Amino acid sequence: MSPTSRASRTSTERGTNDPNAEAEIRELFEARTRAVAGKDAATLAAANDPDVVVFDAVAPFVHRGADTAARKQEWFAAYRTGIGHEIRDLEITAGADLAFCHFLVRISGTMVDGTEVGMWVRATSCLRRRDDGWKIVHEHASVPFDAETGKAVVTGDLPG
Repeated sequence: MSPTSRASRTSTERGTNDPNAEAEIRELFEARTRAVAGKDAATLAAANDPDVVVFDAVAPFVHRGADTAARKQEWFAAYRTGIGHEIRDLEITAGADLAFCHFLVRISGTMVDGTEVGMWVRATSCLRRRDDGWKIVHEHASVPFDAETGKAVVTGDLPG
């Protein structure tokens, strides 16, 4: 499923975006989805600014710069199969040189030990336009938790 699926709304539809910038950013996220499915850490890392800071839902909680590619390669190696990566509800707000977006991501696949994974993660990305295109300068991924049990809530129905 593409990042434009389901209830994705754009700032262009709300009249607040440069449609070219938004299209470029949407393509960046589509390329990232293809890179995850193909376990292609180099392509995934190419979307990042060299000084990117990532607050991930998976430990360690902070990745910086070139470290992000190595961390993604470790993540890919933990899966026996390809990795499902479905983006939903991608909302982009883009100015001339800065943009931010938020979305939901479903990650799925089979781990090396045979464990089936299927989980939703919330994400926010901040981007800056560089000479070589839009690059992610900060990303934050999280999962909600059940206040009674303290456990992460990663499965179930999505709201709305």
